[in-house]
Amino acid sequence: MSTLSGASKTTSQLGSLPSPVHNLLDSTDHLYASPAWLRAEQAVASEPPFFTWAHDADGGTAFAAAYRFDQTSNPWPYARLDLFLQQQGFPIADGTGVLPSYLLGGRRPGHSRLLHGGPDTHRSTMLTELIGTAAKEATSRGASTLAALYCDQDDHALAAAFAEHGALRLPSHPAFVLDLPGATWGDWLGSLPRKRRSNETADARKLQAGGVRITVAPMRADNIDWIVPMELDLYSRHGSNYLQEEARSLHQAYLDHLGDDVLLVQAERKGAPIGFASLVRHGDTAYLRQAGFDQDACAGAPVYFGTVYHAAIQWAYAHGVSTLDFSVSAGDVKLRRGCRQLDRSAWILPLNQTAESILRPLAEPAGTQV
Repeated sequence: MSTLSGASKTTSQLGSLPSPVHNLLDSTDHLYASPAWLRAEQAVASEPPFFTWAHDADGGTAFAAAYRFDQTSNPWPYARLDLFLQQQGFPIADGTGVLPSYLLGGRRPGHSRLLHGGPDTHRSTMLTELIGTAAKEATSRGASTLAALYCDQDDHALAAAFAEHGALRLPSHPAFVLDLPGATWGDWLGSLPRKRRSNETADARKLQAGGVRITVAPMRADNIDWIVPMELDLYSRHGSNYLQEEARSLHQAYLDHLGDDVLLVQAERKGAPIGFASLVRHGDTAYLRQAGFDQDACAGAPVYFGTVYHAAIQWAYAHGVSTLDFSVSAGDVKLRRGCRQLDRSAWILPLNQTAESILRPLAEPAGTQV
């Protein structure tokens, strides 16, 4: 067991993190724990997040960011705990009792990242310390719950750390990633079953015949005015009332903090934009983020598939990207195109008796928790 060199700590300022934590963040291979992404999230948040970290005597370091949600927060069911639970079919009438909540390890669907660097044998101990400190901080800020909604289902050390604090394990949405085979678009097509390969090539022909042109280029500030209405329309058609101001501010934060790593996959017809997908690169992985389409203008052509899959895959091969992260939802569509599924669990720690009484009956059986 590791010996912590001091109690883990929290701060609301990225710049005040100690050097070992900055080194850990600089070396992470995941976008949502990278310094640039953390700065973008900080710019979007209506209330600043807090950051928790710990060290041990053997040089180990652990870190996680925590983001506040309450009943005034963006009603996004993949992040706001009350709506997440409702979407998963649990009988939560409203947010009373589980909000305010802090999401630990990030608030983007598919990935909750509690970072650790150092001996793996010390990881569970350090994460236990980290979660405990985050829970105390969240409680001091008036929160009812601390949650990490997208944890690797097979991460037994993390499960043990949450269970040590009495957190509850609930099912979550799986994430999907595409590991690109070979070196060309043809290699991806060749990896698909014959019928699927035929369907994809037929879609490519339909796009060409329908006069649809799809390009990939760095996002620009003047793109935001037309992509946000398309994005919000897509959310609305799927039952989500996403806030316009948050959608706009997130795209602006991309430009301000992620620079040329943010790209726009843009579909056009007759010279006018009819659809888009945003793409964020981090190392050899690119993350498909927002999307939106003009349904009427896209009629008769598979613009969605051409934008989100064909153009993104072709761009990835041309730019040395080996993995595309397709986040959550629409799993069958993604699996048919070669994605692999990453199973996730949600861990929720009640911070008061009211939250405990609401959440405890929802938990998975104790034997499944670690």
